[in-house]
This record gives sequence, structure tokens and C-alpha cells, in this order.
Amino acid sequence: MPKRGANIYKRKDGRWEARYVKEILPSGKKKYGSVYAKSYLEVKDKQQFYLSNKNNENNRKCNITVSQLSVSWLKSIEKSVKVLTFQKYSGIVNNHIIPLLGIFLVKQITSQKINELAAKKLEHLSPSTVNEILVVLGEMLSFAENEYGIIKPKYKMIKEPKTEMRVLSKSEQQILEHYLMNDIDIYKFGVLFALYTGVRIGELCALKWRDINEGIISINKTMHRISTINGSKIILEEPKTNSSIRKIPVPAFLEAIISQNEGVGFVLKTRNGTPVEPRLMQQKFSKYLSLCDIEGATFHTLRHTFATRCVEAGFEIKSLSEILGHASVKITLDKYVHSSLEQKQKNMNLLKAASNF
Repeated sequence: MPKRGANIYKRKDGRWEARYVKEILPSGKKKYGSVYAKSYLEVKDKQQFYLSNKNNENNRKCNITVSQLSVSWLKSIEKSVKVLTFQKYSGIVNNHIIPLLGIFLVKQITSQKINELAAKKLEHLSPSTVNEILVVLGEMLSFAENEYGIIKPKYKMIKEPKTEMRVLSKSEQQILEHYLMNDIDIYKFGVLFALYTGVRIGELCALKWRDINEGIISINKTMHRISTINGSKIILEEPKTNSSIRKIPVPAFLEAIISQNEGVGFVLKTRNGTPVEPRLMQQKFSKYLSLCDIEGATFHTLRHTFATRCVEAGFEIKSLSEILGHASVKITLDKYVHSSLEQKQKNMNLLKAASNF
């Protein structure tokens, strides 16, 4: 095959072929395209035309702003994430990223600019919330790198200080249980249910009586309130992870209470028959805490308390991890298995008992 010019060849069939670089892959490997013509000059013109258009396309894409990128990125993930997740990402983009970075070209976003955004947000937001913003920004920049070849700058997440997990003490739990069992209603029943199963508030509110069968609780939905054009609405969707879809044996303590409250539809319903949503459940729980003089707790404290009591009772960790819906046993171990100073002292004393001194 005779050759004339850069990447221009005459083929055996008599035609001329010209090759051009269509794109450069992340590995550095070049991906080529080809054009054909009857003469050398004609194929060279075609080659130059494609090269010129490709360069113009790359330049145009490289001139995309962060604001424009956010629209493309959100559109690309809208069908692949849950509704609540999409709304959360949209809120982070519109409330935190666009106001500070929206007017900049994506190729102008440097590690320094990202650090400046984080520092600005830390003035009034917690490190964990700022890290959520950085995660979303990182996803956008990864999208830009894959779609437009704009290299993603490197940056570090904010170091989050360790916070002590709030767990009800045994005395607080006794006080709360005594209050809940006195003149029990559907809301008090919901709190007891969460305290003895470890379910999340959204899972509790989404639960239907058909999900409790022959002593087994099937967790397969979670409830959220989402924003809409006309206001907001309640939705039920599958939990975020597969491990959250699980079965929990009914504790003996709850069996009698469940049988007294059994019905149809949602387990937790208001007087007019509508499901109790998480916001209302949290409000009721806050009221109970106040009446019991218990401070610093949220509804999620019930889940932590359940797990802690299980560990104290000697629960097998694998079983506990599955009941809680954790993705791995490591999460359960890291969160809940912490020996007390008293237990450590007992363990240290074993050394002397095993020695010959």
C-alpha cells in the first residue's frame, strides 16, 4: 500500500484512505477514524475537515462552565438514582456549588478553588455536610473528565471529628418504656417497635401489616417526603442498599403488643387513615423525650440503643449486622462493639491469672 502524506494511504481497491485521531483514551491510546476518496487531494481535504471540526468540538467542550456541566451531569444521573437522592444532589448543586463556582469554566477549577469552597462552607456548615458537597462536586468533575477530557483536580476531604454516638442509658430506656406502655397508642407503639427491632424511621413508617407474617418482619420499603412542583408528597421506595432489604424476627416482647394492634394497610396510621410520615413520628418522639426528661436524643438514637443492648446481651455479630441491614459486619463492629474500661481491666487481670508469679 503506497503512502503519501501524514496518515494518507492508497488502498489496493484504488481508493485513498486518510486517518485522523478521533479521541485520546484515558490510557493515552489514540482512537482513529478514517475517510475515503478517489484522489489524494480530495481525501486530504476530508481529513483536514474532520481534524478541524474535532478540534473545534474539543475547544467548545473545554469551554463549558460549571453551571452548564451541572445541568448535563444531573440529566445523566436522573434515571439511575432514587428520587430522594436526585433531589438531594440537585439541592447541593444549586445551593452550594453553583453560587460559588457556577460562572467558572470547568477547566479553571483547581485544587485551590475547591479548598476555598470547602473553607467558605465550613464557616457555617459541619465537616460532614461539607464533605457531602465535595463528593457531589467530585462526581461532576469525574463526569467532565469522562465526557470532555477535562482533567479532574486532586483534593482532600475534610477530616471529621469523632462524635460520641448517643445511646439511651439503661435507666433512660426504662423510664421511656414505662411512659410508652402507659396508655399506649399507635405513636408510642411505633417507638417501642423501633426500640426493639432497630428499624430506621423511614422503614418503620413504610411498614404494612402484610409485611409482618408468622413472627417475621419484612423490611422492603422506606418512606420519604419529596418536593414537587405543587409542593410536596410522600413516596415509598426500596431502601438505598440491597442489605437494607431484610427480615427481622419479631422479639417476644413485641408479639403481644403487635397482636393487640394488628390491622390492615400501614402499621402506623393517623386517625383519618393516612400513613404516619417520618416528620410526624419524630415530632411525637421529641415530645415523649421532653416528658421523660431525656435530652440529646433523636429517633435514630433508638436504633443505636437497640444495637448496643444486643451487643451487651452477647448477640452474634453476623446476625446483628443482618438485622440492622448493614452492608458488612465491619460496619457493625466499628459502630457498636467497644469494650468498656471495666471489661478491659478484667481482660488485663487474666494475664496475672495465667502467669506463674
